[in-house]
Amino acid sequence: MSKEVDQNEPMQTRGRAGKVSRSSDILTVLENRVVNLEKFVGNMKEMLELVEGRINGFSSMKEQLRDFVLDSLGGNVEMMHGLVNSTTEKLAERDDALEDMMRVMKKEIEELKGELTIYKVALSNGMLSSRPKQ
Repeated sequence: MSKEVDQNEPMQTRGRAGKVSRSSDILTVLENRVVNLEKFVGNMKEMLELVEGRINGFSSMKEQLRDFVLDSLGGNVEMMHGLVNSTTEKLAERDDALEDMMRVMKKEIEELKGELTIYKVALSNGMLSSRPKQ
């Protein structure tokens, strides 16, 4: 029986050592995972800061683009107002010229009507006098 006790003692020692070794291995694996996770979190924080910086840059670019478009449209609006005003003035001048021409033409028509009436009267008088008297 003493042999059995001697054989059991080393087995118990080996069992404890194995458990300690396995626990140590698991602890090492977990520590490595924690280190990897911390690195990953650090990388993600850096990436988040980079993305936030770019978002801020895009927001600034968006505002600059909006201001540029509004300035461009404002300049175009002023130019368009100038063109509209110029065209309106030219059309008003042409309208006035056409009205003047219409007045002159109406006067000429009235004069021609008067002359026509005179010619009709003259012709009818001439016809009456050129007819043989009966």
